[in-house]
Formats: sequence, C-alpha cells, structure tokens
Amino acid sequence: MPAPDYATEIAALEAGMASGEATIESDGERVTYRSISDIRAALTYFRSRAADALLPRTLSGGTTLARFERD
Repeated sequence: MPAPDYATEIAALEAGMASGEATIESDGERVTYRSISDIRAALTYFRSRAADALLPRTLSGGTTLARFERD
C-alpha cells in the first residue's frame, strides 16, 4: 500500500467541506462522512500526519552515551 498523499487528502476534504458535500473522493477512493464534525476530525488527522512526516527522525532512538575520566 503506497504512502498517502496528505496534501491531496487535505485538499479534497477542504473542497468537500466548502461545497457542503458529505461524500469526498480522493485518489480513486470515495468516503461518505456523517457530519461536518467527521470531516473536521479527518482534516485534523491528515494535517497531523502531514506535520509528523516533516519532522526529522532520530537514528539513536534517544540514547545518550556519556564518558567519564578521572585525572
């Protein structure tokens, strides 16, 4: 399964919400939302995923190595 195109999903949701449509089609998939609240929740989800995708990933997993020497 290919990675989602968050920008495309967000644009489709925003366009659907602006036009009052409850059925949104993006990348060949069609989803019918029950309410504007559901569309807003989907927008929040995809915006969060898009922001997460921009964050740099650490390779160390948060591990710190300290070295101590006595003189």
